[in-house]
Amino acid sequence: MINKRIMQLIRDKTKVSLQRIYQMIEDKKQQYSYAISKETAAYLVAAENDIDISKYLKDDELAKVRELKAVIVPTVKLRPTAKDTSSKQIIIEIDKGVKIVDPLLPKKFIDDATKMAGVYPVVYIFENSVRNLISNVMSSKHGEKWWDTNVGAKIKEKVKGRIGNEDKNPWHGRRGAHPIFYTDIDELKSIITANWSDFEDIFPNLQWVTGKIDEIEMSRNIIAHNNPLEDRDILRLKLNLEDWLKQIASWTEQTNT
Repeated sequence: MINKRIMQLIRDKTKVSLQRIYQMIEDKKQQYSYAISKETAAYLVAAENDIDISKYLKDDELAKVRELKAVIVPTVKLRPTAKDTSSKQIIIEIDKGVKIVDPLLPKKFIDDATKMAGVYPVVYIFENSVRNLISNVMSSKHGEKWWDTNVGAKIKEKVKGRIGNEDKNPWHGRRGAHPIFYTDIDELKSIITANWSDFEDIFPNLQWVTGKIDEIEMSRNIIAHNNPLEDRDILRLKLNLEDWLKQIASWTEQTNT
């Protein structure tokens, strides 16, 4: 049950109806892909309205709210580094709006589609963050020909095959100009592993990196086959992305100071 005092404080602070507050709570649950309870959603709403919830929650409840506040990344801003101040700021907006009309499709599939609409961007951002990191690190340390000199023959052969398949279908859009856009997530892990000396100053250890990639890959494979994730897997996925982004941000700050 939602703490009554916190509900009253939300009403006092927002000056809206109780019905509107419950809608705000439901919107917050949707923002977290329904991986949180209505109680936790209410406390997040209160915290975002500058209400001191620490007076009314147990330590474990308060810790959970503080942790979750940092999980969702609805907008991702990529700022130019000190070495490339001419680059324009890139902003990726994540739109959660989904409207589906199919008289034959069971409601469960529509509900799952709405739920998973907020999950796919997490996988997309993570996988391309890995690609972007590899490209920047390897090109800075080994030059523009790093793909030819520092990637194993097996990966290059697979990528060559994927590019060849795209060449047979010129009517369809392509993945990207660089071969790294044709790699799978497990191949990205292999590139980092094979060139670990170039990445060891970024991460705590190799096991940390491979562990994050392995966990996200499991969820990625389920999503790729159009199946829904369980709530705990959605939350774990978002926490792993948050950990990854924090680690990269910390390294970037140290590099540019």
